[in-house]
Amino acid sequence: MRAVTTRDPRLRPYRATMWVVYFAAVLLGVGLFTFSVARSLRAPSRPARAEGALPTRAALRVCLADLELLAQEQGQRAWALGHELEAPDPLAAWNVWARGWERRVDDLADRCRLDERSGEDAAARGELAAARDALLALHRVYAAQVNRFAQEQGDLLQAVAEALAHAREEVSKSR
Repeated sequence: MRAVTTRDPRLRPYRATMWVVYFAAVLLGVGLFTFSVARSLRAPSRPARAEGALPTRAALRVCLADLELLAQEQGQRAWALGHELEAPDPLAAWNVWARGWERRVDDLADRCRLDERSGEDAAARGELAAARDALLALHRVYAAQVNRFAQEQGDLLQAVAEALAHAREEVSKSR
């Protein structure tokens, strides 16, 4: 058996200082981690909603056309994702597009005042809001599927992109 050595009492202030530094570093790391997570979970701040006259029936027709274009763009983007195999990070490209698309939907909702339940065209705005909500629900499902696919099959996606790049390189070699 080994004898337990006693600690030198002259080093006690240094040990205490090291414990304080250690706990301060741990607390700082936990604090930075918590701050980072909270900041990333917090939604970006939206500008204050403009007060004024409600959109006219003609403006609501434009809003409907814009909403239909956003729906069409989402459908095209979801189907076009498969053609972006060779991009460096197709998931990141999807996420960048998705955030921009969601911002445009929010801007449309603010511009058309879709959440305003009073006024002459309240029923039309309510129907547009319901269409927007359905479109956003579909978007959330698309995003979940894209993220799930990237997590579960991302290595296969990368393998296909690399194989195509190697095949293209080999075929394009001159003899």
